[in-house]
Amino acid sequence: MRYEILKNGIRVDATLEKAIAHKVDKIAERLKRYHPETAHLEVRLEQIEKQKEFGCSIQLSAFREEMVAKKFSPELRVAVDKSFEALFKELDHYRAKINKSIAHG
Repeated sequence: MRYEILKNGIRVDATLEKAIAHKVDKIAERLKRYHPETAHLEVRLEQIEKQKEFGCSIQLSAFREEMVAKKFSPELRVAVDKSFEALFKELDHYRAKINKSIAHG
């Protein structure tokens, strides 16, 4: 699965980059039966100065579908973790729907 991190001028330390790569691997694992090589994931980080918050928006393009998760937090790592958690839930829901339609198809 291809992925990119758009940092928008935010310094991202090696620990967070590793954590993001690990979470991307988890998504690829969930997509293993569904041709993960055709999927693309974009992680977009932003800092909102006025609210002293960080945002993380994740967009997964797979199955001719777009799944998006976006969360905010005063801490960048928390925003990233919350965004991936939301995407995992959305992806698992979508996989269950596909599996159900295949079983009854």
